[in-house]
Amino acid sequence: MLFNVRLEENLLRIRECLRAKEWRPGPFRAFEVFEPKRRLVHAPCFADRVVHHALVQVIGPCFERRFIAQSFACRVGKGTHAASDYLSSMLRSAEARWGGVYVLKADVTKYFYSIDHDILLRIVSRTIGDPDVLNVLRVLVKEADCIEGNRGLPLGALTSQLLANVYLDQLDHFIKDTLGVRYYVRYMDDFILLHGDKTELWRLLAEIRDFLACELHLTLNNKTRVFPASHGVDFAGYRHFSGYKLPRKRNVRRARKKFAGLSRCYADGRVDIDTVRCCVASFTGYMRHCKGWKSAESTLNSLILVKNSEKDKE
Repeated sequence: MLFNVRLEENLLRIRECLRAKEWRPGPFRAFEVFEPKRRLVHAPCFADRVVHHALVQVIGPCFERRFIAQSFACRVGKGTHAASDYLSSMLRSAEARWGGVYVLKADVTKYFYSIDHDILLRIVSRTIGDPDVLNVLRVLVKEADCIEGNRGLPLGALTSQLLANVYLDQLDHFIKDTLGVRYYVRYMDDFILLHGDKTELWRLLAEIRDFLACELHLTLNNKTRVFPASHGVDFAGYRHFSGYKLPRKRNVRRARKKFAGLSRCYADGRVDIDTVRCCVASFTGYMRHCKGWKSAESTLNSLILVKNSEKDKE
């Protein structure tokens, strides 16, 4: 990597630019990802990633102290499996308390692209008092070449992940501290509330909509709904029920399609056995956290590892 060839020189140049308040982000590289769904990602250049990582190391702990325990994603020890396990424990506790449980499931419309820069920087300034750090954050937020106008953070930047959590931390404290909700969990822009009375959840939803619109200039997706927990709760990669969880149907379908493609590629010699092993390990690792070994077995059976040359001999 060219940056590492002159590592010390490049790091000193970045430091001097930051000290002189002359640092500006370079162009972002755009590319699409298709799992778990199609998204346009903008990744900063390597030199800028150094700045992003340094910033997160400095300011991350300041915000981490404020984050609630029920906030997951982009935090150490707070990944999808931790979020899924927390929801499972919530369902068991709520069922023991009320018997029948209802779910409010919501997510924010186009979250990363809807974050208001001025509101975000105002929130950040309540915790970060250093003017130099605030200046770098302002430049990062407002001068990214892939963002137009006064809204949005680039998907693919480490600072975006932290700042997105900081933004919705306001919602977390509103729900927990102001509304006094006991059963709540959030994974980035997806969140769940549980209650024994669906009327109460509809009331809470109205309060949450008003808060998001007035305080954060955000709206909830049309898929937001209230339903019985017995129908299953789709969250953090799994379908949750009281006492167990199942794999998402679309994840199993995607794995079957991927294994069928891998079989063809392996037969043609376009992938090696190590690549296949990695894909199988990823899938079995996912399935290990839920009740779905029949689905796992039938999915793995779609993987046929025979070279075309061996077929010809037959």
